[in-house]
Amino acid sequence: MAEDGPRTEEILPIAAQGDLLLRVEYGTADSPAIYSFRVDSSVLKSHSKYFDRLLQNDRFSEGTAIRVQHDRLVEQYGQLTAAPSSELPAITIVDVGRISAVRAIDALVSDFLSILHGDEIQASPPVPNLANLAIVADRFDALDVVKSYVKRKKILRALDGKTTAKVDAGLSEEKVRQRLLVAIYFDYPPWLEKYSARLIIKGWVGNEMDTSSPLWWDLPSRVEEELMVRRDAVLNTIQSVQAHFLTLYTSRQQRCRLGYENSVQCDSFQLGEMIRFFTRIGTLDLQGTLLPTNDPAVPYTGDINTLLESMRQIPEYQIDRFHTHCGIRTGLLPILSVLEAYLQRIGICAECWQEGRREYSWLEQKPAFIWKRQDLQSKFQGHGNRHSAVRELFTAAERHWT
Repeated sequence: MAEDGPRTEEILPIAAQGDLLLRVEYGTADSPAIYSFRVDSSVLKSHSKYFDRLLQNDRFSEGTAIRVQHDRLVEQYGQLTAAPSSELPAITIVDVGRISAVRAIDALVSDFLSILHGDEIQASPPVPNLANLAIVADRFDALDVVKSYVKRKKILRALDGKTTAKVDAGLSEEKVRQRLLVAIYFDYPPWLEKYSARLIIKGWVGNEMDTSSPLWWDLPSRVEEELMVRRDAVLNTIQSVQAHFLTLYTSRQQRCRLGYENSVQCDSFQLGEMIRFFTRIGTLDLQGTLLPTNDPAVPYTGDINTLLESMRQIPEYQIDRFHTHCGIRTGLLPILSVLEAYLQRIGICAECWQEGRREYSWLEQKPAFIWKRQDLQSKFQGHGNRHSAVRELFTAAERHWT
């Protein structure tokens, strides 16, 4: 709401000859803090759709009140630039977006307003600052100008160059999410694909979100939902591999091809050891079907690479020294290699997400086709085909692993 009258709070001059005060309230009801910035209303309107709408004379009371006060100041001082900052009309902002807790909101808002006014900010701000800056820019519908500044200054490329492989590998979930949010808002493809894949692989999606938490805990543009769908699809595919071998060894068809008298016993032995192994690594839970079980299984929350590595440890079980390669190890390891290769492309491709999201996204895909292993080589050529091949494997209604 527009305000007038003398004020004594400190005013930061973003535009030394600006015609408006922007007052930002931040903090709790018990200890609120108010920061004021002298800004140019024409700059705000030209770079922010939010302020353009808010400051229109004929749309909101703020715009009308500001025009009236401007007229009074011109009459009193001859021109607006001569008016003291404390007497300028002001608007108050109480919501700057779902940012994280910061010690000084004035530094963040100052960076945002300085970029809008064409001024420089800190040469290489840390990623949490950039993430908060992106949230503020989005809140006030001014992403384009901030994104353009970040790109022009090559800030993200510089941060990438300073991050060692060791540091990158040790990033916490929150730091990965901050980078992914920055990639979404500031259009940085390397981070979008890399860190979306990491969230999927690590199991850092699918948690219940708190709207009071910073926005990176609930990624915008449906990215959070997309990652959840991809994670579930990968787990479903891995589970189908396990089901494939269990089905083979519980069918009427004999698996042991050696033709010994104990070949039937070999199949039973392999089935028992297989069940024992999958149960031990936590991918199988035997339950009866005569009565309902207590609770459904809790989805796997760990690292998918760790899961695949655990499955790779299955021994080559032998009922005796004559039965070699009768177990599933020989057939399982090549399938796990296929999954590992496809997981290299599980992240969100920025180009496809922006230009053809409807066709590229997994959110709307309906599992109505059969995936066949023999199609691997023919479908993994070319940019678009590689994405299609990955999606078809992980979202198939049925998979033929043989």
